[in-house]
Amino acid sequence: MNDQESRRAKRASLVLCLCCAVAACGGGAVDTPVDGAAPVSAPLANAAAMSAPLASASPVSAPLASAPPVQAAVPAPVTANPAIVASCELSGTSSFQAEVVQRVNALRAAGAVCGTTIYAAAPPLNWNNLLQQAATGHSSDMAKNNYFSHDSLDGKTFAQRLTDAGYYYSAAGENIAAGDSSVEQVVNHWLNSPGHCVNMLNPTYSDIGVACASSNNASYGSYWTMDLGRS
Repeated sequence: MNDQESRRAKRASLVLCLCCAVAACGGGAVDTPVDGAAPVSAPLANAAAMSAPLASASPVSAPLASAPPVQAAVPAPVTANPAIVASCELSGTSSFQAEVVQRVNALRAAGAVCGTTIYAAAPPLNWNNLLQQAATGHSSDMAKNNYFSHDSLDGKTFAQRLTDAGYYYSAAGENIAAGDSSVEQVVNHWLNSPGHCVNMLNPTYSDIGVACASSNNASYGSYWTMDLGRS
C-alpha cells in the first residue's frame, strides 16, 4: 500500500470511529434523553429568599440502613385535564401520579446514593396541584411542539412557569425526561442520574407535582415533567 492509499484508509477509519461515537449518544424514541436537572439559580422578585440550589442538599456518611422508615404519602385527587393525563397511555396503574409520589417517597424514606454521595432519609413530599398544573403545561407543550428542554419555546424558565401557575416558592427544582413508557422506568432513570436523584432526595423540598404527555408526532413520544418545591 502506497502513502496515498494509507492516508485514505486512515481517514476512512477516523470517519467510522466518529460515526460510532455519535450513534452511542442515543436520541431515538427508545433512548431517554438526559437533561441537566434544574434547580432555581436565583429567586423571583415575588418569591421569598431562596434557601440554596439543589447542590446544597446535605450529604451524610451514615449507612442507608440507619434511616428511619417513613410512610409514603399519597397525593390528593388530581385536577388535570383527563385527556392530557391519559395521553401517555400508561398501563398497570389507575393514577401514575400517585405511583410516582409513592416511589419517590419510598426513596426519601430509605435514603439513596446520588452519584457517589449518600443522602439520608428525608421527609415525604406532599402532592401540590399548582406544581402539577405547571408540570402538565410543560409536558404538553414539549409533546405538542416536539422539543425537550427546561426552557419553554417562549423563553420561560421552569421557575417562571411555577409562579405563573400560582406557586410562590422559597426553593424549587425540576426533572424532565422523554421516551419512558412507565413510572418505574422514568423514576429509575432519574435515580441513576446524580442531578435528578438529588432533586428527588433534596430535604429542602416539601411539595411535588408530576405530569406526562405524549404525541405520535413528537420525536420521543412521551414527555415527563416533575416539579418540586417549598412554598
